[in-house]
Amino acid sequence: MAAGKLFFKLSAEEQENRLKAVLEKEMEIAKARNLPIIYRNELCVKPNYFIHKYPNGRQELIELNPDNSEETVIKVLQEA
Repeated sequence: MAAGKLFFKLSAEEQENRLKAVLEKEMEIAKARNLPIIYRNELCVKPNYFIHKYPNGRQELIELNPDNSEETVIKVLQEA
């Protein structure tokens, strides 16, 4: 990989490879800490709804309170 080159001077392929490597490392760290992958899909009918997918396979639809960041599980989508 083009070590030492500024990111914006890399080719598209080099940028993609560098980003993939960083993402894979961060995903492993999150998995080791049992942190969920957080994303949105068609079930997120409100702006403060999110899906939490944990390393053990459990998936939850959660509602995030915008005032205090408290999370409420709306529905368990998949058990571990």
